[in-house]
Amino acid sequence: AHLDENWIRDLAGQAYDRAHDPAGRQRQLAAIMSQPDRTAALRSLKVPTLVIHGLDDPLVTPSGGLSLARTIPGATFIGYAGMGHDLPHSLWPAMGDEILRLVARGS
Repeated sequence: AHLDENWIRDLAGQAYDRAHDPAGRQRQLAAIMSQPDRTAALRSLKVPTLVIHGLDDPLVTPSGGLSLARTIPGATFIGYAGMGHDLPHSLWPAMGDEILRLVARGS
């Protein structure tokens, strides 16, 4: 697994101390639910696109990332086992390599 518990614990503590607001979860859900369908606009994109997704994401299942990659013309999907809804330090080099490959293809 790609879980840096100490870093996550520290980050969560900082976020909590900065702006703890129990109603924030409901506002986030309302913002998500009120969004329009962007599928048509995504189909019109003409830019190199890389969809990086955690295969163990508890908030957005991998099918969401796959659907996004299928919708954007020419997009590439990269799924990481053991990764959740975060960008773990241990995967930064691999993600950076994928981003560099995308940039090289686009030039």
